[in-house]
Amino acid sequence: MSAMKTLIIDGSPEPSSPELVAWLADGMDYIVAVDRGAVTCRAAGVVPNLFVGDEDSADPDAVAWAKSVAGEDLWLPVEKDDTDLFHVIAAARAEAKRRGEVCDLTLTCATGGRPDHALAIYGLLIANRDLGPIVIEDTFDLSILSPEGLDYWELDEREIGKTFSAIALLPGTEISIWGMRWELEGKVMEPLDDLGVSNVVVDADSGVRCDEGCLAAFLFK
Repeated sequence: MSAMKTLIIDGSPEPSSPELVAWLADGMDYIVAVDRGAVTCRAAGVVPNLFVGDEDSADPDAVAWAKSVAGEDLWLPVEKDDTDLFHVIAAARAEAKRRGEVCDLTLTCATGGRPDHALAIYGLLIANRDLGPIVIEDTFDLSILSPEGLDYWELDEREIGKTFSAIALLPGTEISIWGMRWELEGKVMEPLDDLGVSNVVVDADSGVRCDEGCLAAFLFK
């Protein structure tokens, strides 16, 4: 089944740069701006297919622009039990299903400025791990790895010398790491175990695999 390459531009108080967002948007099949993400979209010259939000944090002019250029918009109430991003991922899943495709999910502008929001986002990524979601920000890339979705991440010579961290997100997460200063083979880790923090890529043939559970794999730029 073909994949619908989806980019969600979230409403982080500290968004990614317009340059990164414009680069990420190139070649995407479906782009969603979430609330304050409309400001970043406009600055990057990126036209979303969908605008979603409760409009509680975005500049009104940017929201009006996003609604005028997007193919559709979805208004959410300010007072609700779930975050905007919960509804956005559901909308992306529904659109991919409508097209007869699977949703290939990338997020940006998702983790800056609010640690509570960032932690909740990781919870959403765990719940949607079958999509193999990745998060790309100016300072790091993050892959959510699991047997249900994307189970490995291969790096190459361009990443040599960069800092890499692997953090278990579910009980009994089993991982293997190779081509790093500290390698692991079939290591079982518990949630938020600090064993995999601050590794270093040392080999062109390097990577990480998750055989059980769910893993957050970070590569810092």
